[in-house]
Amino acid sequence: MVISLRYFLLTGVVILLLTGCKKSDSPAPAPSSYMRFKLNGVQVTCDNNFYATPKSTTTADANISFNARWGNKSLDMKLFTYLTNDIAPGSYTFATLKQYGAEIYPDGSPGPVYVAGSPNAPAAVITGSGQITITEINAQYLKGTFDFVTGANINTGLTMTVTNGEFYMRR
Repeated sequence: MVISLRYFLLTGVVILLLTGCKKSDSPAPAPSSYMRFKLNGVQVTCDNNFYATPKSTTTADANISFNARWGNKSLDMKLFTYLTNDIAPGSYTFATLKQYGAEIYPDGSPGPVYVAGSPNAPAAVITGSGQITITEINAQYLKGTFDFVTGANINTGLTMTVTNGEFYMRR
């Protein structure tokens, strides 16, 4: 009786080991979009209204806008190269005559906007400084990091500092 009980117990353990773990042929689900950063030293995690320009199927992927919100507050970023080549992984430093930039609405929109770079048109003079780094980009998503300091808002006289920014945006 003791031998048969041990036999059944051992057989049950072997069956569990052989069938308990199953390799899935399905690919892992794609992560959800996220954008997080520190705004003047305070951690912010966006939680709604994620958007990234879809990959063009007829022209180069040379102009990308992406944004996200936390509550009614928002952060909008743009990389417009106006070239016939796709935007590729690399760093895009805000500079004159480049349409690389960010706009942040820390009090919600409408509200005071704080600008770094030149997000709305290439300009001879930019406000603030910063960069967006694309680490991965394809038709499904873009991923990267960012940091910037805005110029002073004309109405408030304040600047905003954004550090440790990271994003993954589905397209």
